[in-house]
Amino acid sequence: MDFNKLDSTQKESLSEEFKNFSSILGGDNFLLTAVEEIRKQKPNPILNQTGIFHTTKIKVVLSKSIYKDTLTALYDAIRREEKTGDMLDGASPKEYKTTMNMIRTLKPISVTFESKETNQKFTFDILDTSEPKKTKVTFIFKAIFFYHLDELKKALFYKKNND
Repeated sequence: MDFNKLDSTQKESLSEEFKNFSSILGGDNFLLTAVEEIRKQKPNPILNQTGIFHTTKIKVVLSKSIYKDTLTALYDAIRREEKTGDMLDGASPKEYKTTMNMIRTLKPISVTFESKETNQKFTFDILDTSEPKKTKVTFIFKAIFFYHLDELKKALFYKKNND
């Protein structure tokens, strides 16, 4: 997904959300640095058995631990969603079953970022289930854990006049 292709109301909403997150964490640079640190960690810190991992200034807590098979299915579903607009479109029966199991597993999971300095935190869900039969991965999750850092920067530094 390209941030520039979203409509202006979606851009404004995402921008406000990311600006709020960055202010909670201490500023834009703290958020960007935290995302870079998360991406440098190997293996992927989301797979931590406790569901908790740290960067220099942030503690990240998942409400439930995620296993490698689920994370792989999530990334495959994100790729399919980017191509077709839906996680399940064009999926073989086996992929469909795997994706449905992944959705059931990840639906209740939320991710919390907590600043170690201010103890303020923000929470977001991995999946957006607001529309029935149209489950999507939230842009926030994709921007932090999946997309190139430029997409996060576009959302964070968006100005209304840029359309």
